Amino acid sequence: MKIVNQSADELVLKEGSTTGIAIGVVFVIAGALGGYFLHHSSPIAIWIALGVVLIGAAAILFSTSITVDANKASGQISYQKKRLIGGQNSMYAIADVLRIETRKQWRVQNSPPAGDQNVSIPQPVLVWQSVIVFKDGRELPLDHQKTSSTTTIGPAVLMGGQGAEVAIAAQVAKFLSVPFQEIAPPNIGMGIIQM
Repeated sequence: MKIVNQSADELVLKEGSTTGIAIGVVFVIAGALGGYFLHHSSPIAIWIALGVVLIGAAAILFSTSITVDANKASGQISYQKKRLIGGQNSMYAIADVLRIETRKQWRVQNSPPAGDQNVSIPQPVLVWQSVIVFKDGRELPLDHQKTSSTTTIGPAVLMGGQGAEVAIAAQVAKFLSVPFQEIAPPNIGMGIIQM
């Protein structure tokens, strides 16, 4: 999530998924080229190429972007979630916002087998997401759920990625004049959710 526009009366956040579209395009092109050049070598090459094209097409179709526009002058929050197919547009009152939260939790993911081992090793991964919590209990995500495995390399970058997200969520809370709450995960080993 990043702030794309901020003034005294307006704050616009954008969480884009252009990476998903780019990866999807690469898969579609690779699958099409692979199928074209390898169709004579093996009949199964066509099926593999088709599978790669379908994975790429799904990545393109299901990539989403979120735009949140909080306008103090109108007292409204405009929430727009876009997909290539479909989307969602909603309006919410700023007065109904209770707080902004950044939630973190540990999840276990199985890492791929390494070297000669045929067994995947469970590994804890930190997952976080920022949400708007309304007085009636509704919740609205400000961004996509992020994991340390997809957004960082090494502990220094991990802290930078999380720190930036927390700082932006705190800035949104300050702009809306509501409390900010960071919900930290328990220590590793406690509260781990299996994926």
